Amino acid sequence: MIFSRLINFLLQKKFFLLLFPLLIIFALFFMYKTPSPVYAQINTSYVPEVIPEEAPVQSQGERIMRALSAAYPERIGPAIYRDGDWAFQIDGRWLYYAEGRLLPEDRRSRVAEYRATGFNSNYQIDLPSWESGEAQRESRTRTYQENLARQQSQPRPPANAEPRPPSPTRSNYFFEALWRGSTRNESYAQQEQYEFLGFQITVHKDLIPVLRHIENLINYESANNASVRQWVNSLGTIGAWNWRNVASSGNRSFHSYGIALDILPRNLGGLATYWLWSSQHDPLWWNIPYSRRWHPPDVVVKIFESNGFIWGGKWGNFDTMHFEYRPEIFILSNISREDLYP
Repeated sequence: MIFSRLINFLLQKKFFLLLFPLLIIFALFFMYKTPSPVYAQINTSYVPEVIPEEAPVQSQGERIMRALSAAYPERIGPAIYRDGDWAFQIDGRWLYYAEGRLLPEDRRSRVAEYRATGFNSNYQIDLPSWESGEAQRESRTRTYQENLARQQSQPRPPANAEPRPPSPTRSNYFFEALWRGSTRNESYAQQEQYEFLGFQITVHKDLIPVLRHIENLINYESANNASVRQWVNSLGTIGAWNWRNVASSGNRSFHSYGIALDILPRNLGGLATYWLWSSQHDPLWWNIPYSRRWHPPDVVVKIFESNGFIWGGKWGNFDTMHFEYRPEIFILSNISREDLYP
């Protein structure tokens, strides 16, 4: 009786209408403070997302590592930014840009022991005109004459003088991993015999399909171009694999991996082909004009280049018999296959 009278009293006084919103707010407060079992489980097992380190925008390391990955997709994984540097994998092994040294993970802190690996990003589609290099040749001549005068004016060091510490050499880790050869025996195991333009050569087995395509194109041009046919008929030797260092250098030759060719005629006819040979009788060898150098026909050079080979005839230290498989150089120089040989 007493409870029913109290309810009637509250209804008559409209207290319930005032109390109802307060009851609703009180119930919502307790629902918010007490999480459901599902929400509590998700919340306690949450692992914050790890945001990868941001790479420098358009760095030299990124350009080179991406170009290498694109040039050898069957051998090199995608280039990514990890551990503060650009890197990719070859046969499951990480190689880092490492200030241009391309070093494995355990050598990254020893960059001072190596010179940067050279990746030319200014390879030319056409042989530069002789006139365009005149200023460079004049500067080189002055430098040579100044160095010669300095050497002649300085006394010779005593016989018991301390030898100079060896200068850093180019890191070979990348090319050894790419072509699977860090020793002579390892490299030789990757070579195969192949007949190219009528000559038996020892070359890296991965390049045989490329050389077969080049040979087919040269034979096609030979059948339709007298200068190419004459060039092919004049050839005397073709060399490829040869485990050695570059002459006058401590750097390993690309012949050591079987990815370079030296193509020579039976008779040079007094023409220059290699700067080091020429320097033995001409101290200003860089002034030897194109007309006195042995050059393959331009279309032959373009065929090689369109298939990934750079030509040593375009180097300052010219080597007109030399072709070297370096497709990354064309990517870095923004040269497409169609720019070279349609």
